[in-house]
Amino acid sequence: MTRIIYPHVSTPLTRLVPTRVRFGDAVLDELEERGLSGLPSRDVFRSLWPKEHERVSAQFLIQGGDGEVVGYSSLHALGLNSRHVDCSVVADPVRTDDAVLAHAYALAINYAFAMWGVRKINFWTVERSLSALRAVSSNVVREGLLTEYVLDEGRLRDVSVFAVFRDDWDHGGAGFVEEAVGAGAAG
Repeated sequence: MTRIIYPHVSTPLTRLVPTRVRFGDAVLDELEERGLSGLPSRDVFRSLWPKEHERVSAQFLIQGGDGEVVGYSSLHALGLNSRHVDCSVVADPVRTDDAVLAHAYALAINYAFAMWGVRKINFWTVERSLSALRAVSSNVVREGLLTEYVLDEGRLRDVSVFAVFRDDWDHGGAGFVEEAVGAGAAG
Protein backbone atom coordinates (compact mmCIF):
# COMPACT_ATOMS: atom_id res chain seq x y z
CA MET A 1 0.00 0.00 0.00
CA THR A 2 1.27 3.45 -0.89
CA ARG A 3 1.92 5.76 2.02
CA ILE A 4 0.39 9.25 2.03
CA ILE A 5 3.20 11.78 1.86
CA TYR A 6 2.93 15.48 2.68
CA PRO A 7 5.01 17.82 0.42
CA HIS A 8 7.20 19.30 3.17
CA VAL A 9 9.64 21.97 2.00
CA SER A 10 11.56 22.63 5.22
CA THR A 11 13.31 21.01 8.14
CA PRO A 12 15.29 22.78 10.87
CA LEU A 13 18.45 22.33 8.73
CA THR A 14 17.19 23.02 5.22
CA ARG A 15 14.47 24.85 3.36
CA LEU A 16 13.40 24.61 -0.29
CA VAL A 17 12.17 28.01 -1.48
CA PRO A 18 10.12 27.95 -4.71
CA THR A 19 11.68 30.12 -7.39
CA ARG A 20 11.11 31.11 -10.99
CA VAL A 21 12.09 28.75 -13.80
CA ARG A 22 15.71 28.89 -14.83
CA PHE A 23 17.86 26.81 -17.15
CA GLY A 24 21.42 25.54 -16.69
CA ASP A 25 23.34 28.74 -17.44
CA ALA A 26 20.94 30.95 -15.51
CA VAL A 27 21.04 28.66 -12.46
CA LEU A 28 24.83 28.71 -12.42
CA ASP A 29 24.94 32.49 -12.97
CA GLU A 30 22.58 33.14 -10.07
CA LEU A 31 24.45 30.85 -7.70
CA GLU A 32 27.79 32.41 -8.63
CA GLU A 33 26.31 35.92 -8.17
CA ARG A 34 25.36 34.83 -4.64
CA GLY A 35 28.99 33.88 -4.02
CA LEU A 36 28.58 30.10 -4.21
CA SER A 37 31.53 28.07 -5.45
CA GLY A 38 32.61 24.47 -5.92
CA LEU A 39 29.69 23.91 -8.31
CA PRO A 40 29.70 21.77 -11.45
CA SER A 41 30.97 23.48 -14.59
CA ARG A 42 28.85 25.44 -17.05
CA ASP A 43 29.12 22.52 -19.48
CA VAL A 44 27.60 20.14 -16.93
CA PHE A 45 24.75 22.56 -16.18
CA ARG A 46 24.04 22.96 -19.91
CA SER A 47 24.05 19.21 -20.49
CA LEU A 48 22.14 17.85 -17.49
CA TRP A 49 19.72 20.62 -16.44
CA PRO A 50 16.43 21.41 -18.26
CA LYS A 51 16.52 23.58 -21.36
CA GLU A 52 12.80 24.23 -21.97
CA HIS A 53 10.08 25.78 -19.77
CA GLU A 54 7.63 22.93 -20.29
CA ARG A 55 10.24 20.44 -19.07
CA VAL A 56 10.42 22.09 -15.61
CA SER A 57 8.01 20.85 -12.94
CA ALA A 58 9.36 22.71 -9.88
CA GLN A 59 12.53 24.55 -8.93
CA PHE A 60 13.81 25.68 -5.54
CA LEU A 61 16.58 27.68 -3.97
CA ILE A 62 18.10 25.65 -1.14
CA GLN A 63 18.59 27.55 2.10
CA GLY A 64 20.54 26.35 5.10
CA GLY A 65 19.10 26.63 8.59
CA ASP A 66 20.35 30.22 8.85
CA GLY A 67 18.40 31.26 5.73
CA GLU A 68 21.49 31.64 3.53
CA VAL A 69 21.13 30.30 -0.04
CA VAL A 70 23.50 27.36 -0.39
CA GLY A 71 22.23 25.65 -3.55
CA TYR A 72 19.48 24.86 -6.03
CA SER A 73 17.14 21.96 -6.76
CA SER A 74 15.18 21.21 -9.91
CA LEU A 75 12.46 18.66 -10.64
CA HIS A 76 12.08 18.30 -14.39
CA ALA A 77 11.34 15.96 -17.29
CA LEU A 78 8.14 14.74 -15.63
CA GLY A 79 6.89 11.71 -17.52
CA LEU A 80 3.27 11.10 -16.60
CA ASN A 81 2.98 7.97 -18.75
CA SER A 82 6.20 6.39 -17.50
CA ARG A 83 5.64 7.92 -14.04
CA HIS A 84 9.10 9.30 -13.37
CA VAL A 85 10.73 12.70 -12.88
CA ASP A 86 14.35 13.83 -12.97
CA CYS A 87 15.87 15.64 -10.01
CA SER A 88 19.01 17.76 -9.82
CA VAL A 89 20.46 19.06 -6.58
CA VAL A 90 23.56 21.23 -6.43
CA ALA A 91 25.11 23.01 -3.45
CA ASP A 92 28.26 24.86 -2.44
CA PRO A 93 30.37 22.25 -0.61
CA VAL A 94 31.95 24.90 1.64
CA ARG A 95 28.60 26.32 2.80
CA THR A 96 26.80 22.97 2.97
CA ASP A 97 27.58 20.06 5.25
CA ASP A 98 26.42 16.51 4.54
CA ALA A 99 23.34 16.85 6.77
CA VAL A 100 22.05 19.97 4.99
CA LEU A 101 22.61 18.34 1.60
CA ALA A 102 20.91 15.13 2.75
CA HIS A 103 17.88 17.14 3.88
CA ALA A 104 17.80 18.98 0.53
CA TYR A 105 17.72 15.67 -1.35
CA ALA A 106 15.09 14.27 1.02
CA LEU A 107 12.81 17.29 0.70
CA ALA A 108 13.06 17.35 -3.11
CA ILE A 109 12.34 13.63 -3.38
CA ASN A 110 9.50 13.78 -0.88
CA TYR A 111 7.99 16.79 -2.69
CA ALA A 112 8.04 14.95 -6.03
CA PHE A 113 6.43 11.81 -4.63
CA ALA A 114 3.79 13.88 -2.80
CA MET A 115 2.86 16.08 -5.76
CA TRP A 116 2.81 13.64 -8.69
CA GLY A 117 1.95 9.98 -9.05
CA VAL A 118 5.50 9.06 -10.02
CA ARG A 119 7.02 5.69 -9.29
CA LYS A 120 10.65 6.81 -9.42
CA ILE A 121 12.96 9.79 -9.39
CA ASN A 122 16.09 9.83 -11.55
CA PHE A 123 19.34 11.66 -10.80
CA TRP A 124 21.74 12.29 -13.70
CA THR A 125 25.16 13.32 -12.39
CA VAL A 126 28.86 13.38 -13.18
CA GLU A 127 29.46 12.26 -9.59
CA ARG A 128 30.36 8.61 -9.01
CA SER A 129 28.06 8.34 -6.02
CA LEU A 130 25.53 10.45 -4.16
CA SER A 131 26.59 9.88 -0.56
CA ALA A 132 24.25 12.56 0.83
CA LEU A 133 21.34 10.86 -0.93
CA ARG A 134 22.41 7.47 0.42
CA ALA A 135 22.27 8.93 3.94
CA VAL A 136 18.54 9.49 3.40
CA SER A 137 17.63 6.28 1.59
CA SER A 138 19.61 3.06 1.55
CA ASN A 139 17.70 2.05 -1.57
CA VAL A 140 19.44 4.29 -4.10
CA VAL A 141 19.80 2.26 -7.28
CA ARG A 142 22.53 2.97 -9.80
CA GLU A 143 20.62 2.36 -13.02
CA GLY A 144 23.34 3.06 -15.51
CA LEU A 145 26.57 4.64 -16.57
CA LEU A 146 26.76 6.65 -19.77
CA THR A 147 30.43 6.66 -20.70
CA GLU A 148 31.96 9.85 -22.09
CA TYR A 149 28.50 11.47 -22.19
CA VAL A 150 29.30 15.09 -21.25
CA LEU A 151 32.02 17.29 -22.69
CA ASP A 152 33.14 19.12 -19.55
CA GLU A 153 35.64 21.92 -20.22
CA GLY A 154 37.28 19.92 -23.01
CA ARG A 155 37.22 16.57 -21.21
CA LEU A 156 34.69 13.78 -21.80
CA ARG A 157 33.08 12.66 -18.54
CA ASP A 158 30.84 9.78 -17.62
CA VAL A 159 27.33 10.36 -16.33
CA SER A 160 25.83 8.10 -13.68
CA VAL A 161 22.07 7.66 -13.49
CA PHE A 162 20.70 6.88 -10.03
CA ALA A 163 17.09 6.24 -9.05
CA VAL A 164 14.94 6.24 -5.94
CA PHE A 165 11.71 4.25 -6.20
CA ARG A 166 8.46 5.20 -4.49
CA ASP A 167 7.96 1.82 -2.82
CA ASP A 168 11.41 2.02 -1.24
CA TRP A 169 10.86 5.66 -0.23
CA ASP A 170 7.66 4.74 1.59
CA HIS A 171 9.63 2.32 3.79
CA GLY A 172 12.49 4.64 4.77
CA GLY A 173 12.90 8.05 3.21
CA ALA A 174 9.42 9.33 3.99
CA GLY A 175 9.98 8.49 7.65
CA PHE A 176 13.31 10.34 7.57
CA VAL A 177 11.51 13.49 6.38
CA GLU A 178 8.69 13.14 8.92
CA GLU A 179 11.21 12.75 11.76
CA ALA A 180 13.25 15.75 10.56
CA VAL A 181 10.14 17.93 10.23
CA GLY A 182 8.85 16.70 13.60
CA ALA A 183 12.15 17.57 15.27
CA GLY A 184 11.66 21.16 14.10
CA ALA A 185 8.08 21.28 15.34
CA ALA A 186 9.09 19.97 18.75
CA GLY A 187 11.97 22.43 19.11
